[in-house]
Amino acid sequence: MEMVGADAVVPPRASRLRLWRARLRPRVRVGAGARIGRGVMLRADRGARLVIGDGAAVGDGARLEASGGQLTVGAGSVLGERCSLAGTPTVGRECVVGDWARVEGDAVLEDRSRLAAHAVALAGARVGRGAVVGSYDVIDRAVAPGAVVEADVMVAGDETGSPAGSADRSAPTRRQTRAPRSSS
Repeated sequence: MEMVGADAVVPPRASRLRLWRARLRPRVRVGAGARIGRGVMLRADRGARLVIGDGAAVGDGARLEASGGQLTVGAGSVLGERCSLAGTPTVGRECVVGDWARVEGDAVLEDRSRLAAHAVALAGARVGRGAVVGSYDVIDRAVAPGAVVEADVMVAGDETGSPAGSADRSAPTRRQTRAPRSSS
């Protein structure tokens, strides 16, 4: 998976010891060829399962906590450094979850979708196939397949999947994430 830019995720180096330790956990299944970074926390509560697909990469310091069902990371997906997955989210095949991003509750990232650095997918979110969610965005609804979401405004397509340019941009719902700059 090629990635260029500020949100590029670098998979961790392969380590047989970390992979062996991850496979010792009773409710955790790690696929063949998966790479687990340093300081990764893999936890599954009683009655829950954590499944990491073949060839997936989990970055250093990431936290994967399954509770109340099955947390699934698809084959070939890449989870960035210090990202957090909690609850019963599903990450599809060949997805990218950026550094410090969060996926919570029953959120679903369909195949080849991307959640950029510091973005959050809350319970009920569904990021369509090939869709991109920009940095610092918070998603709690459906995102159309192939759409690009930046600052909570659909840039290419809207929730119904209509073509770019048809989304109503008259009243953007941008949430302020930083303090405004001073004019002095």
